[in-house]
Amino acid sequence: MKRLAPALCVALSLAGCASDVARTPARFVPGADQQSAVLRIREPASLTLPTGYARPIKRGSVWRFVGAVPHGDVFQPVGDVYTIVGANAHEAYLVLASGLVVGFYLPGEAAFAPLSDKVRLITE
Repeated sequence: MKRLAPALCVALSLAGCASDVARTPARFVPGADQQSAVLRIREPASLTLPTGYARPIKRGSVWRFVGAVPHGDVFQPVGDVYTIVGANAHEAYLVLASGLVVGFYLPGEAAFAPLSDKVRLITE
């Protein structure tokens, strides 16, 4: 039993590690008029990443259009920092296509991280 204890500890610690956020490089094109579109969230929402972590979108939060990536329009939180988590935390902006959140733009990495399930936001 004494020989199995260290191996068991290693196996348990590895099982508890979070997987990294899946992402691919994305070309960001800044918006021409960054004041043109603002989203104010009327109903809270929860976005679940493929890593299993759920991230809330707070009621009353404000997001402004800042540009686009091939996957959709990019919205940055106003007066707040939004992060997503896997093995590491990443600053994230929402990416919307056809009114649905399809993923996140990670500005620090110039990358796109998709959502498994798209989510419609209820806005004002």
